Amino acid sequence: MEFLGIKPDLVNCNILTNCFCQLGLIPFSFSVLAKILKMGYEPDTITLNTLIKGLCLKGDIHQALHFHDKLVAIGFMLDQFSYGTLINDLCKAGETKAALELLRRVDGKLVQPDVVKYIAIIDSMCKDKHVNHAFDLYSKMVSKRISPDILTYNALISDFCIVGFKPNFVTYNSLMDGYCLLKEVNKAKSIFNTMAQEGVNPAIQSYNILINGFCKIKKVDEAINLFEEMHCRKLIPDVVTYNSLIDGLCKSGKISYALKLVDEMHDRGQPPDIIT
Repeated sequence: MEFLGIKPDLVNCNILTNCFCQLGLIPFSFSVLAKILKMGYEPDTITLNTLIKGLCLKGDIHQALHFHDKLVAIGFMLDQFSYGTLINDLCKAGETKAALELLRRVDGKLVQPDVVKYIAIIDSMCKDKHVNHAFDLYSKMVSKRISPDILTYNALISDFCIVGFKPNFVTYNSLMDGYCLLKEVNKAKSIFNTMAQEGVNPAIQSYNILINGFCKIKKVDEAINLFEEMHCRKLIPDVVTYNSLIDGLCKSGKISYALKLVDEMHDRGQPPDIIT
């Protein structure tokens, strides 16, 4: 392009920088940065993010951090992506303390706080078995009105379990209920199966949650299978079990089956209520 008298613009340079970074040719990518400055352009956040990401991909995390410090010192502004990349890769390299220090330096000062940076450190702390520190950071995150996502809770719950907190049927039921509320009933069923494998006997409430969940998404046959499984396990369905199943059957047009269940309720001494 230059031999033809065409001056590359910043977009061309950024594309070339990214190519070199993806190939792990970091010295070449920095030579493009030198060219950008020589041509009188000012590197933008895309340029800087690409270089930081390139150093991280190469495993030069401390070099990326040093480059960040130089940029900030001469007045360049980085964005959420830059800090998200740095914090995430510091955590992956086992440098949780350095990631936390960087978060403290920039959070609410250079960039707005967000859940992505916090979850990376919380997850890393949990993996290091520093669950109490992770929970403290989670509490600070909540106090700053940053809404935790499912990954945050997964990391904390998983690692609390690892360090000796044995889940009981209440824990499993809560998780199943949450998945059913999100209409992710198959995930709830997976939790149910795990519960049995871990030697925690499912209670009537466990079956009720799943039966109601399957009925709500119109998978009545799955609900009936669970209902029959209850009989095999000698668990006596309560009024909640019957009402969930009767509601699902009625909405699926299986009225005669629903009426049989009402009769069964009478026969089993489980009187129908106004909801039935």
